[in-house]
Amino acid sequence: MQGVDRTRRVAELIRRALADIIRDRLPDRGLGLLSITATEITRDLSRATVFITILGEEEDQERATEILNEESRSLRHELSRTLNLRHTPEIEFRYDFSIERGVRLSRLIDDLSISSQTGVNVDE
Repeated sequence: MQGVDRTRRVAELIRRALADIIRDRLPDRGLGLLSITATEITRDLSRATVFITILGEEEDQERATEILNEESRSLRHELSRTLNLRHTPEIEFRYDFSIERGVRLSRLIDDLSISSQTGVNVDE
């Protein structure tokens, strides 16, 4: 269990550090309002997948993910300077669609709730 806890702690450290590094080192890249939602890391700490969201259109999401993946080597280098890890993992950025899915499901539930309430009132 200690290994799982360690990977979770390292993933959280990476998430926090990368948020600061991206904000400070890439302000001119036009990333907009970007959030790091989660970080998954392999058990051997060799690879990290960083999930992001960005406010904007689908093209903005794709462009931001591309920019971050292009800059991943320099971000990894800066991360190694910031964190005191024996080995700094390779970083891959992916867009996190889970928030959009959650909003869509919430809307569907709200629509069902409204239509069922409307249906009850009509039958009375």
